[in-house]
Amino acid sequence: MEFDEKVLSDVHVTSENESVEGNDYTVSRFWFRVLPCGSCVSTCRGSEERDGVTDSDGDMVLSRRKNREDGEELNVLTIAHSLSTGLKDVGKQLWHGSLILADYLIHLQDKLQDKTVVELGAGTGLAGITASFFAKNVLCTDVGGDVLRLTEHNLDQNWNCLNLMKKKNYRVCQLDWMSENLVTDCGKYTITEEDVSLLNTAQIFIAGDVVYDNELTLAFLNTVYRLLSNPPSKSLYISMEKRLIFTLEDKDVVAPAYDYFCECLEALIETTSETGAQFHHQEIPVTFPQCFTYNRTKELIMCKIYTTFPDS
Repeated sequence: MEFDEKVLSDVHVTSENESVEGNDYTVSRFWFRVLPCGSCVSTCRGSEERDGVTDSDGDMVLSRRKNREDGEELNVLTIAHSLSTGLKDVGKQLWHGSLILADYLIHLQDKLQDKTVVELGAGTGLAGITASFFAKNVLCTDVGGDVLRLTEHNLDQNWNCLNLMKKKNYRVCQLDWMSENLVTDCGKYTITEEDVSLLNTAQIFIAGDVVYDNELTLAFLNTVYRLLSNPPSKSLYISMEKRLIFTLEDKDVVAPAYDYFCECLEALIETTSETGAQFHHQEIPVTFPQCFTYNRTKELIMCKIYTTFPDS
């Protein structure tokens, strides 16, 4: 597929979500529930119904809660996104992989407490937003001013939807997988010393649906190698959609992007870094509760890549 060829996420076809007119982007509401977990979840009671009202920047302010027919209260994220883009701008769309990753982060909320979480390829920022509900700090990374502005906008709109009194706990910066040292200039999103400190001390990394192009997949796993090679042990939780196509060459239905990821992952697992880091892979059964509304198909996959060290 060429980078200028138009692609469209089917999230907005198969998911029961609501869209409203935005400015430069479509804005969709994604209703979700948070399973009880002690005091880490605030119900955010008393929020006003403010549909149709705009804030000082002209952005639409949407209601944050509603009741289901069975009486269960739901929270809502308002996500600005594109409906279709070229392949190089797919980060501006929202994909099923981000929704299943967000589900898993809610399931994993206890392990995020007091931790720094780094999102690789944040795109619209949905997974990073979800992580920010529970983690101490979140660093959302991607490449390109347009997508980083979109990431930051969505974080600004949603980060405190479960707790209006919480302090801001997220940052957004550029991390370029294709660059030798990962750092390239991007104006206000150029990586800072504080960002580097978060990258170096983070023990939890996340990535949602970043496997779709072989060159980027290789660059992504090279980046994972660099970020996870230094102690202490670190973990990456990654979601992906096994996209099936029929090819005349194979005369069968295959998933070439996923297959290439598996090949590169196998090479990573067989690698021991100079620091002694050993890489491991674990597939995560998709049996955890579904908190967002979307079509959870068998092609959606969750896995964990993690490191251990000889003395750990």
